[in-house]
Amino acid sequence: MQQVAYIREGEYEQKWAAKGRVRGVRKAKCERKAFTFGYSSTEESGEEGENVQQQPTPRNGDVSQPSGSDTSSGSISVTLTDPDVLDCPICYVPLCSPVYQCENGHIACASCCTTMKNKCASCCWPIGYNRCRAIEKVLESVRVACRNLPRGCLQKFSYSKKLAHEKICNFAAISCPHTGCDFASFSKSVYAHFALKHSQISKLFCFNEVISLSLDKDQKHVFLQEKNMNTVFILNRTVETVGSFVNVVCIAPAAAKKAYLFDLTATVGESSIKLKSVVDVMPKWMAETPAESPTKLYLIVPKAFISISGVMKLELKIFRDVHHNYIL
Repeated sequence: MQQVAYIREGEYEQKWAAKGRVRGVRKAKCERKAFTFGYSSTEESGEEGENVQQQPTPRNGDVSQPSGSDTSSGSISVTLTDPDVLDCPICYVPLCSPVYQCENGHIACASCCTTMKNKCASCCWPIGYNRCRAIEKVLESVRVACRNLPRGCLQKFSYSKKLAHEKICNFAAISCPHTGCDFASFSKSVYAHFALKHSQISKLFCFNEVISLSLDKDQKHVFLQEKNMNTVFILNRTVETVGSFVNVVCIAPAAAKKAYLFDLTATVGESSIKLKSVVDVMPKWMAETPAESPTKLYLIVPKAFISISGVMKLELKIFRDVHHNYIL
């Protein structure tokens, strides 16, 4: 029995020694090559469970690089057939460090661990104490392109920063505000389209200059387009019992938030009321009532400021915030 135990112990030592050599080789290879990952949302053909399509080895013995590889930098392209594998399985937000796992290997982001009171959503085992270093290492290595690449955004960033970037990307799609027009593209293209196709319904102005506006009784909005940069703004008006609610919005991506300011004044006789505020940005504009609109600030113009014929006169000045980093 002692001899058998000794033989088995020797076998285990040989197996662990072999595993150690394999790990050492893998580690050396990883140190010599840095991997950059990319993913594609299109489905790939092949056997179930394969995430990477292997490239054939040429007959001369040289190892070929996968399609899209950068041989100079040592990076390779990897296609994930299921990009959601890098999202938190609970909140579906892209994972970022720290990532935690339970004893059964289920993972969750730090926020969900707190929300779930450190109880795994899959098996109810404790979670939020042990980090999943493997997933964190993958997240650090992954580099993805912005979803707005077709519209001109060339930035690449870690997968965990994908959502945050796309919320403020200058190339995010916006829609033409003209009723019945379904044109959508990045801001410069939409502004050029509006100037070409809908110039007859807009009023031209220049930044830092006062615009005099007269709204008829039933007029709900005025389209404004800046002469030099073609930026499109809309003065909205909603008639309520107490008077008219008036505000200004800019058709722009979220990156332009707080990039523009305005002064809006209503005058009747020797009396005037004024609102100075930040222009709201909307990628897609629709006529809304104050209760439905995300806008929080309006100039309330009392009925006494409206003429007998129902005309409301306003003075508006729009200017850019010179300290804002939004680039059109």
